[in-house]
Amino acid sequence: MSAPTTDILSPDNATTADGPLMAVVSGSSGSPPFFQDESLTLWNRDCREMWHELAGAPAILLDPPFDKWDCVPWWPNATKVCFTNWQNRAAVEAKFGVPRCEIIWHFRDGRWVSHEMPRITHEAILIYGPTGSAYVGEVNEDMTPKKKGRGCVGRDKMPERIYVPRERKALNSVLEYPRNVSGALGCWGKPVKLMTDILAWVGAPLVADAYAGSCSAALAARTLGIKIIACEIDKQTCESAARRLAQIEIAI
Repeated sequence: MSAPTTDILSPDNATTADGPLMAVVSGSSGSPPFFQDESLTLWNRDCREMWHELAGAPAILLDPPFDKWDCVPWWPNATKVCFTNWQNRAAVEAKFGVPRCEIIWHFRDGRWVSHEMPRITHEAILIYGPTGSAYVGEVNEDMTPKKKGRGCVGRDKMPERIYVPRERKALNSVLEYPRNVSGALGCWGKPVKLMTDILAWVGAPLVADAYAGSCSAALAARTLGIKIIACEIDKQTCESAARRLAQIEIAI
């Protein structure tokens, strides 16, 4: 997520996407990208200017300054991953409706806000549209089938059954990773491991990132073989992200 800014605008005519993938290779004005490699194309542009290119991706990450959610453009992408907090959740739902599901990002190194309120130790990630398999969690070290007794899923009663573990465990709805406070964006940045979990679950071969920040999503995409098209409006943040992306060894 980029640090707070007053430069985020909403589009005047954001209604339909122009073609899916062909527009992704060049900016709408024909200008070259700020950074490009085999998996990432990064523009130092306002996402509104790149609306048609970003809207053509199957999935999009939306992580604006949370107090600017009411100014975020509407996006038609099949899958939308929206980062927010409790104060601004209503603005997201006013734009996209009730999410299909949500992930809670929990960080123990929370922040103090008031003597009358608890420390803030989480943010919400709202998921709209289809995703891939949820079995992208930790590797299952014990693959031994296990006998399960009777149980219930909601109101549906389950008989006795045999549970056969999968290679990977299902992703939890609460993901715990420390904040990346030592990064270029401080607490505004997202942990690469968090983004790896999210992108693996989304399962799209091409993802747009409208508010790329320090490009944690791009680093995660590299390890998963996913292509990503990204925008970041702040030039200094783009420069910092490009230096980060140019590293040969990426530790995740």
